[in-house]
Amino acid sequence: MNVSIAQQMKLNRPIFLAAWPGMGNVGITAISYIKEKLGASLLAEIAPAEYFAPTGAVVTDQILQTPDSPDNQFFYFKCPEKKHDILFFIGTAQPVPHMEYAFAKKILNFARGFDINQVITFAATPSDMDYKDTPRVFAVPNHPDLMKTMMEYHVHFLKEGTIAGMNGLLVSVAAEMGLMGMVMLGEIPFFTAQIEFPKASVEIVSVMTKVLSQNIDLVDLELYANKKDKEIAPLAQLLTKDNQSSPPPDVQEKVVPESESKVPESVHLIIEKMFRQAEYDDTYKSKMRLKEELDKWGLFDEYLDRFLDLFKKS
Repeated sequence: MNVSIAQQMKLNRPIFLAAWPGMGNVGITAISYIKEKLGASLLAEIAPAEYFAPTGAVVTDQILQTPDSPDNQFFYFKCPEKKHDILFFIGTAQPVPHMEYAFAKKILNFARGFDINQVITFAATPSDMDYKDTPRVFAVPNHPDLMKTMMEYHVHFLKEGTIAGMNGLLVSVAAEMGLMGMVMLGEIPFFTAQIEFPKASVEIVSVMTKVLSQNIDLVDLELYANKKDKEIAPLAQLLTKDNQSSPPPDVQEKVVPESESKVPESVHLIIEKMFRQAEYDDTYKSKMRLKEELDKWGLFDEYLDRFLDLFKKS
């Protein structure tokens, strides 16, 4: 199976937690915090060669480094109170395209050998929330019985949508294999999709302390979230219209004839094409190319709502 066992261990019907990097680093931050606070130990690793390939290179101190191999590690926590133990899987990178399903099967086949109780992954869901507000937590179960259980924790539920990447796929494949599970989604502002937003991780971990029946101290994560809030505040002021002062009425009502506009009509046509491309392929790269073009012509504010809609559709 290309799984390297660090130590043999028998677990008591463990709850299986898993996460990979994703929007806002919400999932990977939440699971890593739980693992560290519980003092989980390394159990096994999956060799990356079959499922991963380098896509770029890193420069450090002016020198190009050799490609890094991602970590794909299982950890375990033995609960001293004879409750369910916890099995963790933490991946530092998503597998190459078209290998995700096979990778999910391999992970679950290994975890199933420990008679896992259920599968829970962590991810993020972007919204138009204010970054100062408390993020909501959404539970997306793969079985109706879990929805009834999660109602006790006052979480929200998604009616429909798509959860991209391994954080969503693993729970879907778990259902196919007859394993109950769910994805826990922390709410994040749209503009934090590509930067850290640990405030959502705090809320996920808070819910998980009840699900796992574990007393996990949140202070360190809350302090980190407060620090990040201060760092993203200037960006929020730039991107949030509510924080921008309204121009005088005469400026609001002034219409600039097309002949006097500094932006040629051809540029608007190019931007329209770039919007269609970003909607079609739904990749971060195409969205950022579009943003660069909007910034180049000073049009970002004009297209702000439409640009944020691209993340809503994602």
